[in-house]
Amino acid sequence: MIKIHPNRTRIEHEGSQHAVKRGLLGGLHWENFDFLNPLVENLIKATGLYSRGHRNAMDIRLERIDISLVRLPEVFNGYRILWVSDIHVERFEALSDKILTIISPLEYDLCVFGGDCCFEHFMSDKVLILTRRIIEGLVRKSPVFGILGNHDYIPIAYLLDSLGVRLLLNENTHIERMGQKLWFAGVDDCHYFYADDLDAAMRDVPADACKILLSHSPEIYKQAAVRNIDLCLSGHTHGGQICLPGEISIISSASVPRRIRRGLWQEGTMKGYTCRGCAASGAPVRFNCRPEITLLTLSRE
Repeated sequence: MIKIHPNRTRIEHEGSQHAVKRGLLGGLHWENFDFLNPLVENLIKATGLYSRGHRNAMDIRLERIDISLVRLPEVFNGYRILWVSDIHVERFEALSDKILTIISPLEYDLCVFGGDCCFEHFMSDKVLILTRRIIEGLVRKSPVFGILGNHDYIPIAYLLDSLGVRLLLNENTHIERMGQKLWFAGVDDCHYFYADDLDAAMRDVPADACKILLSHSPEIYKQAAVRNIDLCLSGHTHGGQICLPGEISIISSASVPRRIRRGLWQEGTMKGYTCRGCAASGAPVRFNCRPEITLLTLSRE
């Protein structure tokens, strides 16, 4: 049975406005001003760079990342995880074909879906249709664990569950090989819905176990680092999406240091990886920051 956080139910049923209240600027966070996204999109169109930016947003790169973990059980040495996040489907109709083409020849043990199916902050039949196509393709190739993002709504949760995705919404599970276990914990969105509950997600996980945390946004990194977690996988930031040359992010949708906005990072003894995501949101363009699907290979340190 899917465990829907009461914050999601309240916000969706009451039609409450999404709002970001955390970070240095609190309620003044740029995401709270709806006029900014169309303004940026129109400014890019005025420069004549819009078509290039849209092509960039569909130019998905496969990133192959090796991560060593001290407590990884020996039988999981070489375990491969496909990390797919931030698909934002309705402004990118060819995205499903692109994703499925990239993953078709790949060999891996588990797929993790990191959330954010919608581009806009509302549901539509188009979102459900395109999301279904992508998820069906993922489920055909391997088991799939999933979490929800700040652009996801309750119908998405039920769709993913009906297609065979094991949703980890403030809960955990494990994979067992030859009597040894690799634990996965997932939290619900910590960015808009404030639906994350790390205590619940980690409940009954052995203290000395190798633990992988799935969190749509990396904003939970400090709380996670003191929980004896080995690896945190996140998305949400899009790596900055519109960056200066050299992939220097100008702004971020997550209140985290620049070092955590993309790629590999470490906080204390916890390792982390922040995926740039498969598409774009706000404005359907990217500059100096290509989207990605990530193939992670675990090894014992």
